[in-house]
Amino acid sequence: MKYSKISFKSELKLPYKFIGSSIRGALGVGLKRVVCINPSRECEGCFASEGCLFYDFYEKDNPKYRLDLDVGGDVNFDLILFEEYATKAPYVISAVYKVFKEIGITKKRIKGDFELFFNDKLIFKEGEFFEFKNEVLEFEVKDVKNRAYVVFKTPLRIKENNKLLRKGVGLKSVLRSIHHRYQRLKNSPITKLPFEPKYEVSFENFSFLEFDRFSNRQKSKMKLGGLVGVMELKDMDEESYKLLKLGELIGVGKQVSFGFGKIEVL
Repeated sequence: MKYSKISFKSELKLPYKFIGSSIRGALGVGLKRVVCINPSRECEGCFASEGCLFYDFYEKDNPKYRLDLDVGGDVNFDLILFEEYATKAPYVISAVYKVFKEIGITKKRIKGDFELFFNDKLIFKEGEFFEFKNEVLEFEVKDVKNRAYVVFKTPLRIKENNKLLRKGVGLKSVLRSIHHRYQRLKNSPITKLPFEPKYEVSFENFSFLEFDRFSNRQKSKMKLGGLVGVMELKDMDEESYKLLKLGELIGVGKQVSFGFGKIEVL
């Protein structure tokens, strides 16, 4: 799995518990200003939609990026770009700069000072960009463990039998979600989990966390909630552990481009 990571660090705050929708919406505005060449600014029927980064990120069902942030109003986040989009970081960096230096975020047009990192290397500070290489990283798991403490840090949205899970989730459902997301990112056919997970759950605790967001497209409020909590595992097979570590990078479940489905494997 190829990827690159853009990190935004600031002391800005928004008055929401979960800022993923606001960040994603603002970045869409910035990205369209950076890449759009259509005078009408409309995506539907656009002559330039093929290969347009904004169209791919905001009009397609499976955008190949993830917004990584925590619950709370602090405006600090990572944007992780996958596969063929990992090399598109300069366009996204330009969009981030345009949002937080020129346009502003939310109706109050909040702007401020910030630092930018690319693959954990400082590239912007105090109004100055530093030279950087547009490098692409390769995912790998160096240390395999048979025990893990999995923290579901932002709401996990997984459906079973067309119903959103609200009381808890099994490890196999989590692994299946990661496997299917990986296949979509690789443009591969969706298949069953290629192994039978082996593990024992020694502790788990979940709760359902609900958030509202306003959809500009649908002109209405939407409920977007999911499971947060922890799961402690032991006697786990190697394939399951590696897949969980991949889930740290690519996210789990639905709406990862809004910041949902963030896990940490300890």
